[in-house]
Amino acid sequence: AIAGGALQTARNYGSRLMGKLKGQRELTVDDTVLRLLALRQQQLMVALDGRGHAAQDSILLAAPDEKAWRQGKLPEALIKARAHPQWSTLNPGAKVNQAQRQEQLEALVLQI
Repeated sequence: AIAGGALQTARNYGSRLMGKLKGQRELTVDDTVLRLLALRQQQLMVALDGRGHAAQDSILLAAPDEKAWRQGKLPEALIKARAHPQWSTLNPGAKVNQAQRQEQLEALVLQI
């Protein structure tokens, strides 16, 4: 168990150290920012779902139901995604076809 834990720690911090040596920076997002982004995404999806194909008017967002996102902890899928920055499509060479990423994505969609 100790060897496994040490290997996992070395992998995690080793990649961060290599990133620093290459001039890369790791950025993380605060929980409140994730909550805001999730709330805005929900609003956008509702607005786009009710929009016609040839609509040209501006999108109007309704008042958000923010209580669910302001209180409690973040969904487990978001917490797991935070631990895997290689899943992000913002990174070159993102690993978007991994089964574990797809599972978390599907779980998040069902929860939202």
